[in-house]
Amino acid sequence: MEIVTSWEKQGANKALEQVALNSLREGLPVEIVVKVTDLTIERVQELKAELKAENNK
Repeated sequence: MEIVTSWEKQGANKALEQVALNSLREGLPVEIVVKVTDLTIERVQELKAELKAENNK
């Protein structure tokens, strides 16, 4: 039985968020990013908004 620690889960989640960010930068639709990363649609939309704000600086 494998035990996954909370910091391992956090690291995996950060990696998925990075994949989502890269995918959004490449123009993939939110729905596809959700399917690929298994992140919630709300989180992917938040990441997209962060990218938009970043680009407006």
